[in-house]
Amino acid sequence: MLIPVTVDKSDQLFYVHPDRLPLLQQAADQQLKATATRILSPFDPVVWDRKRAIELFNFDYKLECYTPAPKRRYGYFTLPILRKGALIGRMDAKAHRKQGLFEIKSLHLEDGVQISQSLASDLGKTLRDFALWHECADIQLQQTSSAQFSKLLSSEI
Repeated sequence: MLIPVTVDKSDQLFYVHPDRLPLLQQAADQQLKATATRILSPFDPVVWDRKRAIELFNFDYKLECYTPAPKRRYGYFTLPILRKGALIGRMDAKAHRKQGLFEIKSLHLEDGVQISQSLASDLGKTLRDFALWHECADIQLQQTSSAQFSKLLSSEI
């Protein structure tokens, strides 16, 4: 049986499994600290409900593969980037498995994301792991929304 809960900034009802109540209490007490950096699927529950992603994360996400190429803002199949509990950006990438190459066609950071070596290190490690999961040993970074971040990230991948 799931337990209905409400979340600040949202009028939507959410549901929590009873086994997760201790985590919910830690979050309510601000004792739960997000530490991971992950590349999300466009179908991840965090972003597939566009309204909820905007309400909770101020992240307006749309899969653009059905949008005509000239009208795309971020790329054909952009993947959201989650870091320490915040959606910090999105990337359009392609795995060329036969060549062992993971191509990052474009990587966009959200407005207000602070560029730092720590961000580049966290994302670099996540991108290396993600590329290896796709059976690609090499990563090629084509474009980012920031030349400064491009330099930092390139040294980490």
